[in-house]
Amino acid sequence: LREEGKLPEGWWDDVGDCWFEYKDGMTPVGRIKDERVGYPTQKPLALYERIIKSTTQRGDIVLDPFAGCATTCVAAERWGRQWVGIDLWDKAHKVVLDRLEKEGLANPQGGDTTLSFADITYATEPPVRDDQLDIRPVPHLETPMGKKAPGRESSRQKAEIKGRLLDEFGYQCAGCDRVFDHPDYLEVDHQIPKADGGGDEYENRMLLCSPCNRRKGSKFTLSGLRQENKRLKFMRDQNA
Repeated sequence: LREEGKLPEGWWDDVGDCWFEYKDGMTPVGRIKDERVGYPTQKPLALYERIIKSTTQRGDIVLDPFAGCATTCVAAERWGRQWVGIDLWDKAHKVVLDRLEKEGLANPQGGDTTLSFADITYATEPPVRDDQLDIRPVPHLETPMGKKAPGRESSRQKAEIKGRLLDEFGYQCAGCDRVFDHPDYLEVDHQIPKADGGGDEYENRMLLCSPCNRRKGSKFTLSGLRQENKRLKFMRDQNA
């Protein structure tokens, strides 16, 4: 760190440190005096700048869910990153504005190279979640090689598919024909594995018991699994 061209190692001792009197003792807080806002766990601005510069690019979004000191917000703004700060402390918003103004990054009126306070969105109501409301099929993504990559299904989508299969086929395993007395014994899987080109459409889904699902993995189609179960004498009408 102190030698020209040397890469940072696991121990960073060049970002400044100090001791801060807190409650009944002296606490190492790792920040210089003029950055203090009252948090005993506050970190130095130089440390956060190093982390942000080395792990993000200009325009990326940086999130700090414990942003009471505003250090992350200041470091992100200084290096051209977008940022979101969250904190339970009701005065955290003022600390963010004060520190941005002190660093010359924002002021009440704004300017050619600085933010105005009006540019900084402040909200006290939690955002409304919408990730569990849309149960339309997840669109396929394109990989760099042009092949389709499946999107991720939400837990609600998976529950809906399992419910439809239970209504249509009952509590019967499609791999061994055993019938169970509770739906939790059954799991949803693909008849044709996704590794072999099987899709996420409902027609390619089935219910399997845990032993059949583990045996199938990504190696067998449904017909291949049933043949393997017959070979192992694992079908319901065979003596295991």
